[in-house]
Amino acid sequence: MDLASVLGQLAALTAAAFWAVASILYHRAGAHFSALQMNLIKGAIASPLLLGMSALFGTPLVFSAGLWLLALSGMIGITVGDSCHFAALRRLGPWHAMLLEYLAPPLAAFMAWLFLNDGLSGIEIIGALVTLLGVLLVVTERAPNQQPSLSISGILFGCGAAICQATGLVMAFSVLQTDAIEPINAAFIRLAAGSILLALIVGLSQRHAFQAIFRQCRTINPTPLLGAIFFGTFLAIWLQQLSIAHINPGLTQTLLSTAPLFLIPISLLKKQKITLRSLFGALVSLGGIAILFL
Repeated sequence: MDLASVLGQLAALTAAAFWAVASILYHRAGAHFSALQMNLIKGAIASPLLLGMSALFGTPLVFSAGLWLLALSGMIGITVGDSCHFAALRRLGPWHAMLLEYLAPPLAAFMAWLFLNDGLSGIEIIGALVTLLGVLLVVTERAPNQQPSLSISGILFGCGAAICQATGLVMAFSVLQTDAIEPINAAFIRLAAGSILLALIVGLSQRHAFQAIFRQCRTINPTPLLGAIFFGTFLAIWLQQLSIAHINPGLTQTLLSTAPLFLIPISLLKKQKITLRSLFGALVSLGGIAILFL
Protein backbone atom coordinates (compact mmCIF):
# COMPACT_ATOMS: atom_id res chain seq x y z
CA MET A 1 0.00 0.00 0.00
CA ASP A 2 1.33 3.44 -0.91
CA LEU A 3 1.99 6.19 1.63
CA ALA A 4 -0.90 8.37 0.39
CA SER A 5 -3.43 5.60 1.04
CA VAL A 6 -2.05 4.98 4.52
CA LEU A 7 -2.30 8.72 5.23
CA GLY A 8 -5.91 8.78 4.03
CA GLN A 9 -6.91 5.84 6.21
CA LEU A 10 -5.13 7.17 9.29
CA ALA A 11 -6.81 10.56 8.78
CA ALA A 12 -10.27 8.93 8.67
CA LEU A 13 -9.61 6.84 11.79
CA THR A 14 -8.32 9.88 13.67
CA ALA A 15 -11.43 11.83 12.64
CA ALA A 16 -13.58 8.96 13.96
CA ALA A 17 -11.73 9.11 17.29
CA PHE A 18 -12.28 12.87 17.51
CA TRP A 19 -15.99 12.41 16.73
CA ALA A 20 -16.25 9.88 19.57
CA VAL A 21 -14.76 12.39 22.02
CA ALA A 22 -16.94 15.17 20.62
CA SER A 23 -20.11 13.08 20.98
CA ILE A 24 -19.58 12.94 24.74
CA LEU A 25 -18.93 16.67 24.96
CA TYR A 26 -21.88 17.51 22.69
CA HIS A 27 -24.10 15.38 24.91
CA ARG A 28 -23.21 17.58 27.89
CA ALA A 29 -23.99 20.78 26.00
CA GLY A 30 -26.86 19.49 23.87
CA ALA A 31 -29.55 19.88 26.51
CA HIS A 32 -29.28 23.66 26.22
CA PHE A 33 -29.80 23.95 22.44
CA SER A 34 -31.98 22.50 19.73
CA ALA A 35 -30.33 20.32 17.12
CA LEU A 36 -30.41 23.07 14.49
CA GLN A 37 -29.03 25.63 16.94
CA MET A 38 -26.18 23.29 17.88
CA ASN A 39 -25.43 22.65 14.22
CA LEU A 40 -25.35 26.40 13.52
CA ILE A 41 -23.16 27.18 16.55
CA LYS A 42 -20.54 24.60 15.62
CA GLY A 43 -20.42 25.89 12.06
CA ALA A 44 -20.19 29.53 13.13
CA ILE A 45 -17.24 28.79 15.44
CA ALA A 46 -15.39 26.19 13.37
CA SER A 47 -15.61 28.02 10.03
CA PRO A 48 -13.35 30.94 11.11
CA LEU A 49 -10.89 28.44 12.60
CA LEU A 50 -10.75 26.58 9.29
CA LEU A 51 -10.41 29.87 7.43
CA GLY A 52 -7.41 30.78 9.57
CA MET A 53 -5.77 27.41 9.00
CA SER A 54 -6.58 27.67 5.29
CA ALA A 55 -4.79 31.03 5.15
CA LEU A 56 -1.74 29.54 6.89
CA PHE A 57 -1.45 26.15 5.19
CA GLY A 58 -3.69 26.24 2.14
CA THR A 59 -3.11 27.67 -1.30
CA PRO A 60 -4.85 30.89 -2.39
CA LEU A 61 -8.42 30.17 -3.42
CA VAL A 62 -9.31 30.79 -7.05
CA PHE A 63 -13.03 30.80 -7.81
CA SER A 64 -13.84 27.94 -10.14
CA ALA A 65 -16.51 25.36 -10.84
CA GLY A 66 -14.78 23.10 -8.32
CA LEU A 67 -15.30 25.58 -5.49
CA TRP A 68 -18.99 25.90 -6.29
CA LEU A 69 -19.29 22.10 -6.34
CA LEU A 70 -17.60 21.93 -2.94
CA ALA A 71 -20.01 24.53 -1.58
CA LEU A 72 -22.95 22.55 -2.95
CA SER A 73 -21.57 19.37 -1.38
CA GLY A 74 -21.45 21.16 1.99
CA MET A 75 -25.05 22.30 1.64
CA ILE A 76 -26.16 18.77 0.77
CA GLY A 77 -24.06 16.90 3.33
CA ILE A 78 -24.10 19.34 6.26
CA THR A 79 -27.28 21.39 5.95
CA VAL A 80 -29.70 18.93 4.35
CA GLY A 81 -28.04 15.72 5.54
CA ASP A 82 -27.75 16.78 9.18
CA SER A 83 -31.30 18.18 9.17
CA CYS A 84 -32.62 14.87 7.85
CA HIS A 85 -30.65 13.06 10.54
CA PHE A 86 -32.12 15.27 13.26
CA ALA A 87 -35.62 14.65 11.89
CA ALA A 88 -34.97 10.90 11.89
CA LEU A 89 -33.74 11.09 15.49
CA ARG A 90 -37.01 12.70 16.50
CA ARG A 91 -39.22 10.16 14.73
CA LEU A 92 -37.24 6.95 15.24
CA GLY A 93 -35.10 7.56 18.30
CA PRO A 94 -31.30 7.35 18.38
CA TRP A 95 -31.03 3.57 18.01
CA HIS A 96 -32.89 3.16 14.70
CA ALA A 97 -31.57 6.47 13.34
CA MET A 98 -28.00 5.35 14.07
CA LEU A 99 -28.51 2.07 12.21
CA LEU A 100 -29.70 3.92 9.11
CA GLU A 101 -26.44 5.91 9.14
CA TYR A 102 -24.62 2.74 8.13
CA LEU A 103 -26.23 2.95 4.70
CA ALA A 104 -23.78 5.79 3.94
CA PRO A 105 -20.55 3.74 3.41
CA PRO A 106 -21.93 1.38 0.73
CA LEU A 107 -23.81 4.28 -0.88
CA ALA A 108 -20.62 6.37 -1.07
CA ALA A 109 -18.69 3.44 -2.56
CA PHE A 110 -21.46 2.76 -5.11
CA MET A 111 -21.70 6.43 -6.14
CA ALA A 112 -17.93 6.72 -6.57
CA TRP A 113 -17.95 3.64 -8.78
CA LEU A 114 -21.04 4.69 -10.78
CA PHE A 115 -20.26 8.36 -11.40
CA LEU A 116 -16.47 8.57 -11.03
CA ASN A 117 -15.41 5.09 -12.14
CA ASP A 118 -13.48 4.75 -8.87
CA GLY A 119 -14.29 1.30 -7.58
CA LEU A 120 -12.99 -0.73 -4.64
CA SER A 121 -10.73 -3.71 -5.04
CA GLY A 122 -11.85 -7.10 -3.81
CA ILE A 123 -9.69 -6.92 -0.68
CA GLU A 124 -10.98 -3.41 0.09
CA ILE A 125 -14.59 -4.60 -0.18
CA ILE A 126 -13.86 -7.50 2.21
CA GLY A 127 -12.08 -5.20 4.68
CA ALA A 128 -14.90 -2.63 4.59
CA LEU A 129 -17.58 -5.29 5.14
CA VAL A 130 -15.68 -6.86 8.06
CA THR A 131 -15.16 -3.42 9.62
CA LEU A 132 -18.85 -2.52 9.34
CA LEU A 133 -19.85 -5.94 10.72
CA GLY A 134 -17.77 -5.33 13.84
CA VAL A 135 -19.23 -1.85 14.34
CA LEU A 136 -22.77 -3.19 13.94
CA LEU A 137 -22.06 -5.89 16.53
CA VAL A 138 -21.22 -3.12 18.98
CA VAL A 139 -24.00 -0.64 18.24
CA THR A 140 -26.77 -3.27 18.03
CA GLU A 141 -25.83 -5.01 21.26
CA ARG A 142 -28.83 -3.88 23.25
CA ALA A 143 -32.32 -3.70 21.83
CA PRO A 144 -34.00 -0.39 22.60
CA ASN A 145 -36.56 -0.49 25.38
CA GLN A 146 -38.43 2.76 24.90
CA GLN A 147 -37.80 3.69 21.29
CA PRO A 148 -40.53 5.34 19.20
CA SER A 149 -42.33 3.00 16.82
CA LEU A 150 -41.07 2.93 13.26
CA SER A 151 -42.60 5.50 10.96
CA ILE A 152 -42.37 5.85 7.19
CA SER A 153 -41.38 9.51 7.48
CA GLY A 154 -38.63 8.67 9.99
CA ILE A 155 -37.22 5.94 7.76
CA LEU A 156 -37.30 8.28 4.76
CA PHE A 157 -35.49 11.00 6.72
CA GLY A 158 -32.89 8.48 7.91
CA CYS A 159 -32.32 7.20 4.38
CA GLY A 160 -32.20 10.80 3.16
CA ALA A 161 -29.48 11.59 5.70
CA ALA A 162 -27.36 8.66 4.52
CA ILE A 163 -27.85 9.60 0.86
CA CYS A 164 -26.93 13.25 1.53
CA GLN A 165 -23.82 12.30 3.52
CA ALA A 166 -22.66 9.93 0.80
CA THR A 167 -23.48 12.40 -1.99
CA GLY A 168 -21.67 15.29 -0.30
CA LEU A 169 -18.59 13.15 0.30
CA VAL A 170 -18.46 11.85 -3.28
CA MET A 171 -18.90 15.37 -4.69
CA ALA A 172 -16.02 16.64 -2.55
CA PHE A 173 -13.95 13.61 -3.57
CA SER A 174 -14.46 14.38 -7.26
CA VAL A 175 -13.23 17.97 -6.77
CA LEU A 176 -10.19 16.96 -4.74
CA GLN A 177 -9.23 14.42 -7.40
CA THR A 178 -9.46 16.85 -10.32
CA ASP A 179 -8.69 20.34 -8.92
CA ALA A 180 -5.58 21.60 -7.15
CA ILE A 181 -7.43 22.36 -3.91
CA GLU A 182 -5.93 21.69 -0.51
CA PRO A 183 -8.02 19.55 1.90
CA ILE A 184 -8.05 22.39 4.46
CA ASN A 185 -9.52 24.73 1.83
CA ALA A 186 -12.13 22.13 0.91
CA ALA A 187 -13.07 21.66 4.58
CA PHE A 188 -13.59 25.41 5.03
CA ILE A 189 -15.66 25.82 1.87
CA ARG A 190 -17.95 22.90 2.69
CA LEU A 191 -18.53 23.90 6.31
CA ALA A 192 -18.93 27.61 5.55
CA ALA A 193 -21.43 26.98 2.74
CA GLY A 194 -23.46 24.56 4.83
CA SER A 195 -23.44 26.93 7.82
CA ILE A 196 -24.52 29.95 5.75
CA LEU A 197 -27.49 28.06 4.35
CA LEU A 198 -28.33 26.80 7.83
CA ALA A 199 -28.16 30.36 9.22
CA LEU A 200 -30.64 31.47 6.56
CA ILE A 201 -33.00 28.63 7.43
CA VAL A 202 -32.79 29.27 11.18
CA GLY A 203 -33.13 33.04 10.76
CA LEU A 204 -36.17 32.79 8.49
CA SER A 205 -37.92 30.08 10.49
CA GLN A 206 -37.99 31.90 13.83
CA ARG A 207 -38.07 35.55 14.85
CA HIS A 208 -35.15 36.71 17.00
CA ALA A 209 -33.55 33.28 16.57
CA PHE A 210 -29.98 34.55 16.81
CA GLN A 211 -30.68 36.67 19.89
CA ALA A 212 -32.10 33.58 21.59
CA ILE A 213 -28.93 31.61 20.78
CA PHE A 214 -26.67 34.37 22.13
CA ARG A 215 -28.69 34.59 25.35
CA GLN A 216 -28.49 30.84 25.85
CA CYS A 217 -24.74 30.78 25.21
CA ARG A 218 -24.20 33.24 28.06
CA THR A 219 -25.94 30.94 30.55
CA ILE A 220 -23.79 27.82 30.05
CA ASN A 221 -20.27 26.65 30.73
CA PRO A 222 -18.75 26.94 27.22
CA THR A 223 -15.83 24.56 27.77
CA PRO A 224 -17.55 21.25 26.75
CA LEU A 225 -19.18 22.86 23.72
CA LEU A 226 -15.95 24.52 22.55
CA GLY A 227 -14.06 21.27 23.04
CA ALA A 228 -16.64 19.37 21.00
CA ILE A 229 -16.48 21.93 18.20
CA PHE A 230 -12.67 21.94 18.18
CA PHE A 231 -12.33 18.14 17.99
CA GLY A 232 -15.59 17.08 16.32
CA THR A 233 -15.92 19.82 13.71
CA PHE A 234 -12.73 21.81 13.20
CA LEU A 235 -10.24 18.92 13.30
CA ALA A 236 -12.57 16.11 12.20
CA ILE A 237 -13.87 17.77 9.03
CA TRP A 238 -10.29 18.74 8.08
CA LEU A 239 -9.19 15.12 8.52
CA GLN A 240 -12.25 13.92 6.59
CA GLN A 241 -11.28 16.02 3.58
CA LEU A 242 -7.65 14.93 3.92
CA SER A 243 -8.83 11.32 3.83
CA ILE A 244 -10.95 11.60 0.69
CA ALA A 245 -8.08 13.39 -1.03
CA HIS A 246 -6.20 10.08 -0.88
CA ILE A 247 -8.67 7.19 -0.72
CA ASN A 248 -12.08 6.17 -2.06
CA PRO A 249 -14.99 7.93 -0.28
CA GLY A 250 -16.57 4.56 0.47
CA LEU A 251 -13.50 3.59 2.50
CA THR A 252 -13.43 7.00 4.17
CA GLN A 253 -17.08 6.68 5.20
CA THR A 254 -16.45 3.13 6.44
CA LEU A 255 -13.55 4.21 8.65
CA LEU A 256 -15.48 7.26 9.89
CA SER A 257 -18.26 4.91 10.97
CA THR A 258 -15.91 3.30 13.52
CA ALA A 259 -16.44 6.23 15.90
CA PRO A 260 -18.53 4.09 18.33
CA LEU A 261 -15.54 1.77 18.80
CA PHE A 262 -13.49 4.58 20.30
CA LEU A 263 -16.12 4.96 23.01
CA ILE A 264 -15.04 1.56 24.38
CA PRO A 265 -11.62 2.71 25.74
CA ILE A 266 -13.27 5.93 26.92
CA SER A 267 -15.78 3.83 28.86
CA LEU A 268 -12.95 1.78 30.35
CA LEU A 269 -11.23 4.96 31.53
CA LYS A 270 -14.51 5.97 33.17
CA LYS A 271 -14.60 2.50 34.82
CA GLN A 272 -17.81 1.53 33.06
CA LYS A 273 -18.62 -2.12 32.34
CA ILE A 274 -17.76 -3.37 28.84
CA THR A 275 -19.47 -6.53 27.57
CA LEU A 276 -17.79 -9.39 25.76
CA ARG A 277 -19.90 -8.68 22.66
CA SER A 278 -18.58 -5.12 22.49
CA LEU A 279 -15.01 -6.34 22.80
CA PHE A 280 -15.60 -9.02 20.16
CA GLY A 281 -17.15 -6.48 17.80
CA ALA A 282 -14.19 -4.16 18.31
CA LEU A 283 -11.76 -6.99 17.51
CA VAL A 284 -13.72 -7.86 14.35
CA SER A 285 -13.55 -4.23 13.22
CA LEU A 286 -9.83 -4.09 13.98
CA GLY A 287 -9.43 -7.15 11.78
CA GLY A 288 -11.31 -5.39 8.99
CA ILE A 289 -9.17 -2.28 9.37
CA ALA A 290 -6.04 -4.44 9.27
CA ILE A 291 -7.24 -5.93 5.97
CA LEU A 292 -7.68 -2.39 4.58
CA PHE A 293 -4.06 -1.59 5.46
CA LEU A 294 -2.70 -4.64 3.61
